[in-house]
Amino acid sequence: MRTLIRMLYDLMDKGPLRALSLLLALLTAGGVMWDPTRFANQAGQLPALQGLVLIWAVCSGVIHGVGFRPQQTRWQALFAPLPAMLLLFIALYRFLSLRPRLIGAVSEFFVSVWSINLPEIVPFVTER
Repeated sequence: MRTLIRMLYDLMDKGPLRALSLLLALLTAGGVMWDPTRFANQAGQLPALQGLVLIWAVCSGVIHGVGFRPQQTRWQALFAPLPAMLLLFIALYRFLSLRPRLIGAVSEFFVSVWSINLPEIVPFVTER
C-alpha cells in the first residue's frame, strides 16, 4: 500500500500539474468566497460533509501547488493531489455551469455603474 501511495504521489509531482493544482484550488476558493450560494444545495445550505470535502480539496490543492512534498506516507495519502484535483474540477464545473446567471450579473453591474446597455451589444446576455 505504501508503494502505491508513493507511486501515485510521484506521478503527480510534476511542475505543470502543480501549477494546475494551485490554479484550481485558488479559483475554487475564490469562487466560494465570491458567490457561496452556487455551492449550496436546493435548500440554500451547504451540507457539512460537502463543505469539509471542499475545504480538504482546496487545502490539498494549495499544499501540492506550492511545492510542499510530505515525506511520510500517511500525509501523502491524506493530502493526495489526484482526488483533490478531481473534486476541484467538479466544484469549478458546478460553479461555472451557471454561466448565464453570471453573465446576467455582470451585465447588470455594467448597466448600473456605467449605464452601458450590454444586452444590445451582446444578445445572448439576456438569456437566463
